Amino acid sequence: MFSPRLPYPSIRSNRRDRFLCGRLLLLAAASVVGVESAAFAQNSSSSNVRSTDSTLATRSYYDGAETLGRVGREAILRRDILHQIKKFAHMQYLEEIKKIPEDVREEHREEYKNGILNQYLNSEEIFTQILDVHIRKLLFYNDYVVSRPKDQIEEQTKQLEAEFDAKMVPELKDSFGCRTLKELEDYFEREIGSDYAQEKRIFMQQTLGDLWMNYNLGEEDFDPTVVDLRRYYEAHRDVYRVEPRVRWQAMTVYFGRQRSKEEARRKIAHMGNAVQAESDPRRQEKLFAEVCRVDSEDVFASDGGYRDWTERGALRSQVVEDAIFSEDLPVGTLSRILEDENSLTIARVVERVSERIKSFPEVQEEVREKLIADRREAMRKTYEERLSKRFSIEIYAITPEEREKWFRSAERETESATGREIY
Repeated sequence: MFSPRLPYPSIRSNRRDRFLCGRLLLLAAASVVGVESAAFAQNSSSSNVRSTDSTLATRSYYDGAETLGRVGREAILRRDILHQIKKFAHMQYLEEIKKIPEDVREEHREEYKNGILNQYLNSEEIFTQILDVHIRKLLFYNDYVVSRPKDQIEEQTKQLEAEFDAKMVPELKDSFGCRTLKELEDYFEREIGSDYAQEKRIFMQQTLGDLWMNYNLGEEDFDPTVVDLRRYYEAHRDVYRVEPRVRWQAMTVYFGRQRSKEEARRKIAHMGNAVQAESDPRRQEKLFAEVCRVDSEDVFASDGGYRDWTERGALRSQVVEDAIFSEDLPVGTLSRILEDENSLTIARVVERVSERIKSFPEVQEEVREKLIADRREAMRKTYEERLSKRFSIEIYAITPEEREKWFRSAERETESATGREIY
């Protein structure tokens, strides 16, 4: 696998990666402004890429025909999956390249981009998750196509195309630094290695499927009672636990070859005494920061010794951690001199949050939103299961074992989930 000289994020098979893969496709649909699922409520009567030089060619599930499989009437095109992987990788590259120092950024730009792209292209996890989401989108789109009159599909497609041109195109131009549509088309081909027209087509297909799903789910009048909310809260109290955390300052002096421990102790004692001489808490905090900038020797000195919110287990120094989290060190007061392996530190707590569980009134609305979201997600899964029984899912280029693991294949039925006959 390609390994650039500069580090880039590795792909791990965890929940976060699977979440990111699914969210990538959902965000596109969420970006459409002004197109609501209510558009489907009108006249609701029933009626009828380019290849690259990557190592993909060596992977069995990319080989063979351009069509990887089918969901009902819709083909699963290899180029559609590759397009989404490439765009996903490119968006990640644009975020990661910002973290490289500007003076070496241009030198490593291509190397960095190709490293991330190859990593994504060679990840079975990424491929499988994007394919999985794509299949689910096609289920919704299939049901939409067989359940709407042709003239309404054409009308709604034109409406969505207009919204794409008005809303999504400016967003894409801004993201990729393009001024014109021609520049955007060239950017997709040159930088992403795919096709702008394909981006639009996939967007249209998946968004129409999502809108149709939302229309079918409807706006259920579900309002959990206070009893429901409290029952959930009591069963999930740990979810609302607030871990202890501290925002603090510290000044540090090192000892070793260049300085004895006694010399270091004299220096930091002098620094601490200079701060302690100021009795006003507000002025003391500013003085602490000034002393740090001049005399402290750790990497936070230039920031006035300030540390951001810190939770237990985040520090290498157990001595310092125990001190700042102890109630024996009140907020705004200086600690004793804390000795570590090769350093002496004086800490000052700026703000401390103790461990606690949020009260029911604090989280009542959050719990309400959670229950409503869970109810809607359960409805979506039920709808998806009904569709999977009506539209056959066949994967040509994946082994039977993989097909059994990731997808549910069912015999084709003659009626859609909304009752429309399938021809």
